[in-house]
Amino acid sequence: MLTEKSVSESTKMKNTKNIGIYLHNTANKKQIIQQIMTNNLLNKQVDLSEQTGVLFSSITIDRMINDELRHDQILVHTEENESLQTMSSGQQKRALLAYLIAQQPDYIVLDDVYSNVDLATQQHITNTLSKLSEQTLLIQLFFRKRDLLPCIDVVDQLNEKNEIILVQAADEFRKLISPSSEKQHEFKLPAIYSENHNKLETLVELHSVSAKYGDKQVLSHINWTISKGEFWQLTGPNGAGKSTLISMITGDNPKAYGQNMILFGRRKGSGETIWDIKRQIGYFTPIMIQQFSRSESVENMIISGLNDSVGLYTVPSDLQKDIAKSWLQMLGPSFRNKNFQQLSLGQQRMVMVARAMVKHPPLLILDEPTIELDDENSRLFIDMVKAIAAEKQMAIMYVSHRAEEDLQPDKVFELIKTENGFTGKVRVPEDI
Repeated sequence: MLTEKSVSESTKMKNTKNIGIYLHNTANKKQIIQQIMTNNLLNKQVDLSEQTGVLFSSITIDRMINDELRHDQILVHTEENESLQTMSSGQQKRALLAYLIAQQPDYIVLDDVYSNVDLATQQHITNTLSKLSEQTLLIQLFFRKRDLLPCIDVVDQLNEKNEIILVQAADEFRKLISPSSEKQHEFKLPAIYSENHNKLETLVELHSVSAKYGDKQVLSHINWTISKGEFWQLTGPNGAGKSTLISMITGDNPKAYGQNMILFGRRKGSGETIWDIKRQIGYFTPIMIQQFSRSESVENMIISGLNDSVGLYTVPSDLQKDIAKSWLQMLGPSFRNKNFQQLSLGQQRMVMVARAMVKHPPLLILDEPTIELDDENSRLFIDMVKAIAAEKQMAIMYVSHRAEEDLQPDKVFELIKTENGFTGKVRVPEDI
């Protein structure tokens, strides 16, 4: 429920249009946010110098989680009185939005509002912000044209210096929203590098796998088989246990021990090491970027995917260099001869996606891979995955709340809520 302001407060910015800022992956988003909130970017459109603003962003969530841990207290209170750290991504965003609205700000900067949230939470955010826009200025940063909120009135576009070069009515901008308008890429994938891979038809077998945290049952009797070359999408609402399930397959979750799981031909707990598992998997989730703080070239970052290492600690072979250069050529000229830390966040994510794919693993897991990718790089990602899927050599597990119209999995494994945690059901895409 939105808090009503006094008449004088609610009319402060009544005639100000809600603003969208369409970003590309070369943009320095943190710098843009700072420019907005110090009244240095939009000052020709709106005067924010005397206004109180708040930031709805994963940046804010991360900062508040750190504050909760530092002070050992819950800062954002919910009915369940959970800490932000224990919530799912969707729960975090709902809680943060309610918390920020309660501050009664004059404006809210909205950063990539739909990332990591299920369809129900997306609709909740849309409805809440539409009502809020009647009394509070909204400034939305977005990377995908189709993410433009319905309550936005004008759209700004920036150049590489974060200068506004175009302002147009949102209705005119919306006419540009068409997936078919994006350039499609046709390419042959670089050479296969698979010297450490098992030659198996059945990669993963889960038999009545369950997981709980304390008294909370998350996964309940999961049965799932993944075979060579299959293209799966893993779906389910926020909090359904998708991350738990993935981490059990990748060997990162101790809850996998004692379970009836066969991973790449070996029963879990039969003496395999975590590296025996990881050699068979290419994995990307956006949070992985935080692990890579070393100053590495983009080429070395891609090569590290061949070695399953965080950084490159050995001299690469000529073959590894050639493979990395082939992937760099696919990514495009803006990635060549660059240091990974110099790239924008969106560009870093494209490098990490290529890093996951580079060794052509038997199983490729892509967890919310298109978050903060702009339309151009999302198109590149989609075409890369389609090329891999067409070869039928790698199994793909694609995890996302976002439906990409031109990316069609063969099968869907949906986590469904029961009275005792979430169980799984196999569907074909037409059933969803």
